[in-house]
Amino acid sequence: MSPAAGKSPAPEGRYTLGKHERIRRRSEFSALFKSGKRIYSEYLTVILCKNTSGVRRLGLVVGKRVGKTAVRRNRMKRLLREFFRLNKHRLPASQDILIVARKDFSFMKCQDLCRELEKVLAGRMKA
Repeated sequence: MSPAAGKSPAPEGRYTLGKHERIRRRSEFSALFKSGKRIYSEYLTVILCKNTSGVRRLGLVVGKRVGKTAVRRNRMKRLLREFFRLNKHRLPASQDILIVARKDFSFMKCQDLCRELEKVLAGRMKA
């Protein structure tokens, strides 16, 4: 599941999340919302779409409706980024992944959120 769980390191070597691995432009978010394939869970909506850059990229949407305070919203985003950072080598290349929070999950532990996301992305992650 993660390097902390005793697995060997990712083929890429370092567990970092660089600028080139983030979806940052409004036009990119809009394109994903329009044409991406949606997968729903209790707490999250995951929108997937192929890209031409050859890089896995992550976008996050955590609105004020979901987390009433900035502290909660930031915690949710930290948890999601951590999952992506540790598991990106298991996700398909050339994929844009947009994660939209549906409910407040700031109370969850990282392991619980990882299980939730692994269920959602089950068919797309390598073992």
